[in-house]
Amino acid sequence: MTKKITIPEPEENLEFIDVHCHLPFPRPTKNDKLPPDTEQYKEFFELGGKYLIASTIDNHTLNITLNFSKDKNNYGFTCGWAPQTVTYTPKNKYNGEWKKWAKFIEESYAEVLAFGEIGLDFHHAKSLEKREKQVSELRKIFELTKQYKKPYVLHVRNAAKHEMDQNNPKHPYNKGDGATKEILNILNEFNISPNMVMWHCFSGPEEYSLPLSKQGFMFSVPSSAYGNKKWRRNTEKVPLKNLLTETDSYYQHPFLRGPVNVPSNVRYSIAAIAYSHNISQKEVSEITVKNAVKFFNLSL
Repeated sequence: MTKKITIPEPEENLEFIDVHCHLPFPRPTKNDKLPPDTEQYKEFFELGGKYLIASTIDNHTLNITLNFSKDKNNYGFTCGWAPQTVTYTPKNKYNGEWKKWAKFIEESYAEVLAFGEIGLDFHHAKSLEKREKQVSELRKIFELTKQYKKPYVLHVRNAAKHEMDQNNPKHPYNKGDGATKEILNILNEFNISPNMVMWHCFSGPEEYSLPLSKQGFMFSVPSSAYGNKKWRRNTEKVPLKNLLTETDSYYQHPFLRGPVNVPSNVRYSIAAIAYSHNISQKEVSEITVKNAVKFFNLSL
């Protein structure tokens, strides 16, 4: 991906909140070009950051995030059991890892800003068996967490055309909105209020974005929306009152490929929204900060 020159650079003196990053996170084993985690944290606030929210996906990332957070101000985390965790955790370890995670939730839910990332990912689960496993585990997550009245952060990825389960070709999970429809069914089943749900890096289908925003769902726009019109298109019809900003770092760099993104690049998310909605970066900055404070009940 090459840098797009049609969108203005982020302006100076913007305030911002990254509602979804992975800092800290296990580093890539090859071509690690990232600054140390503490430097990323410091730069974020030096450039105008108001609050930094890390997303955990399993017990390992939860533990390193808890350790990192000990001496940090305006830093919080969401506690997730990601669909990739469901798919890739070895079967002989899965039940034990799940019990550890559930125990933390039951004992320490007050420390958590939201539950997530959780959801469905039919790219990483290409067979019906693996997809049904993600669905059943997601129901377990809602059964465990609904009582705590916390927001949810969703990771939802539909199957691409070439990712059809050939053994079950007519199954609705193969469709381009299969994961989206299923997760909406589950949210309805558990009576989860839309205004308690954020779609992180909403990947579509784009025709869902406006109807879902009218119901009250929130969407976080990744920094990669700056250099990739697909990400801008997915939320260009969503009102600003329903939008938040994120980096998903160390991925989703504004205009580069690979694990090279940092939380301070959330400024590019602001620039992308300002461009897609034809409004000023300052207005995007002010409203998305307010949206994040309200949604996550942040104390600044």
